[in-house]
Amino acid sequence: MPKPEDMQALKSFVQEGLGCGCPEEVFSKIEIEKNPVAFQGLPIDCLVRIGDRLLVGICLLGPLNGKLGDDIVQALTVGKQLRDGIGFNRFRLVFTSEEADSIAPLFQEQFDSISGLDDRVHLHVVRPSVIPAVLGAPWSD
Repeated sequence: MPKPEDMQALKSFVQEGLGCGCPEEVFSKIEIEKNPVAFQGLPIDCLVRIGDRLLVGICLLGPLNGKLGDDIVQALTVGKQLRDGIGFNRFRLVFTSEEADSIAPLFQEQFDSISGLDDRVHLHVVRPSVIPAVLGAPWSD
């Protein structure tokens, strides 16, 4: 069970780092699933469920080669389907990269050209150092 300070860091990351405008009460329920079954075979290290409204997929190793590959497009599609299937409002996919500032616009441009997504699916590229420890630690089952 994560410590309260870890959950506060996660909440701050989602609100400030990802720009989530969810009301405070949404953050009273946060679940973290490591190596989520729904994304098996895809580059998603964990899935965070926040208040039965927001899904956040975390990929600690961002796309290598400077482009969103088929596995990323598939992860976005699976995230959207999962969001809709369980009645959540949004799905955010987060990648980490030391070059986040320089590559984020390129990835956003590629993301914007993916068909079949809607305005409730978001892509974020962030530096690994901003990922809360509760999400960024090496995981084991």
